[in-house]
Amino acid sequence: MSEEKWQGLTLLAGIVALSFLSVQTAVWFGKWDQRFFDAFFAFKVAECIGMLPVYVAVIFVSVGIHVTQTYMTQILSMRWRLWNTRVYLRQYLSHEAYYRLEHGLEKADNPDQRIADDLSQMTIWALRLGLDAIQAVTTLLSFSVVLWEIGGALTIPFRGHDIHVPGYLFLGTVAATLLASLILEKFGAPLVDADYRQQHFDADLRAGLLDIRRNSEQIAFYGGEDAENARLSTYLSHIATNWRSVVTYTWRANFVSGFFNGTATIILWLLLMPKLMAHALTFGLYSRINAAFMQVRRSLQWFIDNYTDLATLRSILQRLSEFERIMAHPFQKGITRHQVDTRDVEIRDLVLNRPDGTPIASIASLVIRGGERWMIVGPSGAGKSTLLRAMAGLWGHGSGDLFFDIRHAMFLPQRSYMPAGTLRQALSYPLAPGCHDGPACGTALTAVNLGPYVARLDEDADWPAILSPGEQQRLAAARALLLRPRILFLDEATSALDDENERLVYDALTTHLAGATIISVAHHAALRRYHQCALAIGPGYPRAERITTAREA
Repeated sequence: MSEEKWQGLTLLAGIVALSFLSVQTAVWFGKWDQRFFDAFFAFKVAECIGMLPVYVAVIFVSVGIHVTQTYMTQILSMRWRLWNTRVYLRQYLSHEAYYRLEHGLEKADNPDQRIADDLSQMTIWALRLGLDAIQAVTTLLSFSVVLWEIGGALTIPFRGHDIHVPGYLFLGTVAATLLASLILEKFGAPLVDADYRQQHFDADLRAGLLDIRRNSEQIAFYGGEDAENARLSTYLSHIATNWRSVVTYTWRANFVSGFFNGTATIILWLLLMPKLMAHALTFGLYSRINAAFMQVRRSLQWFIDNYTDLATLRSILQRLSEFERIMAHPFQKGITRHQVDTRDVEIRDLVLNRPDGTPIASIASLVIRGGERWMIVGPSGAGKSTLLRAMAGLWGHGSGDLFFDIRHAMFLPQRSYMPAGTLRQALSYPLAPGCHDGPACGTALTAVNLGPYVARLDEDADWPAILSPGEQQRLAAARALLLRPRILFLDEATSALDDENERLVYDALTTHLAGATIISVAHHAALRRYHQCALAIGPGYPRAERITTAREA
């Protein structure tokens, strides 16, 4: 972070230095104008023409300063945006902030827009408006005003005849503008495609953030923050790579347009040479022509746009400040989780409350020994899933202490999360796809009756749309077989399965994870055969009771 800070400060210092250098060239132009017009109105044509090469050379330097400053500003803007976005992503994916924001535990609308759009707009507008204020100049856009009446007609003798060209100042301006436009189109045309791709990659980032919003609970159960950070960082890399093309084409287009804007006055002087040679140009007439010529190249729209941009920047900064303030203060949880290196799960003085403080359930003391399989039962809304959310650290309303091996625990929610990418990526989530070889993945899929998909492990497809809810639940069970957790929590993780597939999944879990502690929230009475104990939660149980059931073969 320190290196990025110094690089950013160096770029900013270079941009400011170029601004001062640009002012010095403007001072030089003022002095040059005085010498040139003294000779110009003394009718010293040869001296005037002799001064033009120096002017062109300084214009070349001035344009170089301008485009270099623009280039450095774009680089600084992208560096600042990438740095800000990475900081916000770390905060967004820390302390389950994405989960709290999506489930109404904190108030901040559209966090994906704030990260993807607001940060981008903030860096662009803040740099643009700030540097414009330092430099105190506006960018000359183009000129197109008709100088027909002021310029008059040009008479060209040709083979004994006089050719009259009416409105030649206007026609010359149009011709020069068309030529510059053709050159600009030649050099700047690729910028259109580059900008289009940039919007596409920005949309990918927004879609990825939207995926996190839609699947925040599943990601939180899996503890997939690092995997999501890696996926979103890939989108950021695409944005940064394409941005290099945008910067290159913008530099070329800016150089052409900037050089033309700088040399446009020479065009006016050359067009006025016939009047000068005919002694038909007075200072007053020149003042009128020059004023009209300069007026067409100015645009007061810049001031109007800046007023709107300043208002936009203020609203963006307000949204980002509010968003950062919320993420910087993690939710204070009354339920404490303790890491212990054992397969046991111990609950002490646990009280589960709703956000308004209304009690849901309580467990005074409970110890689940390593390797035991427990089934949590009770009516809907009794707090079964809330208990698992508390175990996962997602529910902090209440009090009490939970002791278990957090690092080696795995949660399978009812809705399985399917990240974009290949089937191998979905199967390995939240780990990287290369963590498991093909045979291991094939064995896991076959064990949960997904054998036909083994041949499609590396196929990149819309798997959430291809796989049915039941197949997605079976894929989640296959993940558990690959990750081999010491403690496995299932929150109605087989609710979409038929009896046969549900039996296959639990047979696979109890066989391949024979030493694991398994705790299931389920409604199906048939699942009792796979559990040694049951924990009943609901009305009539002010304190959770342990109910021993007969183990079935």
